[in-house]
Amino acid sequence: MKTPVIILLTNDQSIEECLAQVLLEMGGLSHLALSASDVLDLICGTGHDFELAVIDCEHGPHGLTLVGAISRLPQTIPTIVLTGPDQKYIEALAYANGATICLSKPISTTELSDAMKHCRQSKPQLAIVA
Repeated sequence: MKTPVIILLTNDQSIEECLAQVLLEMGGLSHLALSASDVLDLICGTGHDFELAVIDCEHGPHGLTLVGAISRLPQTIPTIVLTGPDQKYIEALAYANGATICLSKPISTTELSDAMKHCRQSKPQLAIVA
């Protein structure tokens, strides 16, 4: 499997550290975005082939809009959405907007690692039949 390149939107230091630990174990790279518009600029404008997006919906109201925008892009980018504790309504909205997996904070490195592995394994692939 190729080295994962992840885009992360959060302002939570513990989430940054958790993702860094998971990527250290997986051998991946991450790009930290400071705003929803930064995420879209990175995905649409840099030419990077992001394998996964991790969006912290506690970052602000633009998180769910961003999840919807990512799900409508021509390239398939699975999205893990992080919500605050007891925010089931945010999870429901995230899934309705195209989230692949939702996790309630606080999260452990094991939870994040398992979610990332699931997203990488379930990513749809184009099959060519001759």
